[in-house]
Amino acid sequence: MSDRSAAGPATRVVAADELRRFVTAVLEHAYVLRPDAEFVARVLVEADLRGVDSHGVTRLPGYLEMIERGLLRTQPDIRVVTDAGACALMDGDLGFGMLVARDGMAQAIDRAKRHGLGMVVARQAVHTGLVGYYTMTAADQGCIGIAMNNGPTIVPAFGGVTPIYATNPISAAFPAHHEEPVVLDMATSMVAAGKLRLAAKKGARIPTDWGTDANGKPTDDPVEVISNGFLQWAGGHKGYGLATVIELMTGVLSGGTFGFDSPALKHFGRDSLVQSATFIAIDIERFMPLEAYKSRVDRLVRDIHASKPAAGVKRVYAPGEPEFEHRRERMARGIPLSGAVFEELAVVGSRTGQRLSEPRPAGG
Repeated sequence: MSDRSAAGPATRVVAADELRRFVTAVLEHAYVLRPDAEFVARVLVEADLRGVDSHGVTRLPGYLEMIERGLLRTQPDIRVVTDAGACALMDGDLGFGMLVARDGMAQAIDRAKRHGLGMVVARQAVHTGLVGYYTMTAADQGCIGIAMNNGPTIVPAFGGVTPIYATNPISAAFPAHHEEPVVLDMATSMVAAGKLRLAAKKGARIPTDWGTDANGKPTDDPVEVISNGFLQWAGGHKGYGLATVIELMTGVLSGGTFGFDSPALKHFGRDSLVQSATFIAIDIERFMPLEAYKSRVDRLVRDIHASKPAAGVKRVYAPGEPEFEHRRERMARGIPLSGAVFEELAVVGSRTGQRLSEPRPAGG
């Protein structure tokens, strides 16, 4: 049966391949080159597959609005500004952040294979999306991958009420042998801002520890947090401290926007969403044989699994494992889209001559 609530229309379930086809076609209609459109579609759908719905196809209408408003260039001149051996500085020319991240991590991996470590800092990127996608690319190629970015302001300095940072996410991925790669992918705030926007689309409330109103008072209204308030830090001053490191490693180091120079993002699609990002790859072979390292990662993961669960906990997971479980399930059964998101995509499709194939009802 479909999942219908008072908040909106029924949830729909769409196959991953169909979603990728649809997003690619819609972006091509907006003058994004096909290889680039396919990559953006792959990153968006991968987010949905992994259960990170806030960074999935729900973003597509906003991207199209950014293109229409001149905030996002469909055929940017993404280039290396400074080449310094193991290090490089890139400029994304206000192109899709996914494309900047794709090229940035590829450059970092190539430099790591030549120098042992590669680091690429990029500016002028528009929303890199699922940060873990790029670190997993490094892990697939026998490297440790690290990625992070800043962006529009929605979180204040710890103890303040004036937003100065984005959620400043960070990811790290480590290859394994028999086990899944260990993948950390997290915002330094309590949640990613996209979760607020997705909740707002669904007409849902949020936990009161996610964000506050303009006066710093906790609220369960996602619209209030986005429009007037701000997100809270994960771990209080510790999340804030890590976010500051990320700001220094991205916006400050790249020569891009940072701090109060970064505009606020009140409406996804109408407001500027410029980010700076850093991509690091470490060649494991410079320290030990790759297979030996992967076996040691396997052993660590098995130790985690062998840990005694706390009361009420069925299983102890390594970082990234719940997302891999989501992926397996959604590849088999399809990706559930809330009624609000599905209807947004239907409107986008009607404007571009595209239609999602007849979806299966949720639970069907």
